[in-house]
Parts: sequence; structure tokens; C-alpha cells
Amino acid sequence: MANPDTPFGLRPYQKILRIRKFVSGGTTDVFKGDVVAMKSDGKVDVLTTTSGANSTLGVAANFKDASAGDTELWVYDHPDQTFVIQDDGAAATPAQTNAGNTAPLILTTGNTTTGLSKHELDISAAATGTADPLKIVDFVAGPGLSIGKNARIVVTLNRHLYKDRVSV
Repeated sequence: MANPDTPFGLRPYQKILRIRKFVSGGTTDVFKGDVVAMKSDGKVDVLTTTSGANSTLGVAANFKDASAGDTELWVYDHPDQTFVIQDDGAAATPAQTNAGNTAPLILTTGNTTTGLSKHELDISAAATGTADPLKIVDFVAGPGLSIGKNARIVVTLNRHLYKDRVSV
């Protein structure tokens, strides 16, 4: 059975380690499940680079309409938090051998009706480098899910603002 193709951004996996409130500013909507970064003005906004940034803060826990101006944004911001994200189902097929790799994001605008992100993991660019924003930990398998196109992949944020950046 094929995995469903329903992107949802990132969702906390298993236990939530921490969630905190930040001020969100900027001219783009932030969707629940978007990877967010700290800007130079101390406000939080959606990550704008697929390869990550040293200012990656966490994952948005709520939708923030940009037209509302500076508002509250709740963020899963613990550097050791694990998340689940969908593979983009495009060029490459995920495999267990991808565990331990890093991978870039595919950044797309979320759904304004549901407020949910559409970020996906780009498995075709998974590598052993340190510049990508996601680190692949494992895969979610079970009824209706398998390791393959559109797989559910367990990740951590590789380039987290609060994480020691020494590569192991």
C-alpha cells in the first residue's frame, strides 16, 4: 500500500519537550508545522532557506496571519525535540540507510483554510553534511505507512539556535 501524500509540515514526535511563546513579526504567514527562525530583531518568522540557518529556533505550534502584525507564536523550541515530517515523494525513494543523514526542506506556502504547513523533506538531497536543517533519526511504520515515497520520517532540527553545532 502506498503512503498517503498529505504534507503537514513538522509535528512533534512522541513526547513534547518544551513549548514557548515568542513574538512573531514579518510579512509572511507562519503555518502550524513550519520551521521558524529567530530574526535579527529578536522576532520569529518562517525559515526562508531550504538549507537551514544557524538561527533555526523550532517549529510553529499555531498559525499566525501576517496581516495581524506582531502577534504571539508558540514554538516547539527544545533543541532535542523530535518531529515527524513527510518525504516529498519526488525523485528518490527513502530507505533505512538514510537514517543519520541530513536533508533540506522543501518550503511551500501552507494552507490558509486549515492553517497547516506544507513543508516536506527532500530525500533526494539527503547527505552526510552538516549544512541541512534536518537530521534523519528514523521512520514511522505501521498501518498504511511504510518506508518509501511520501514516508513519515522522524527528524531533529540539525541547525538549531540552541544546539551545540559540533558534528559527531
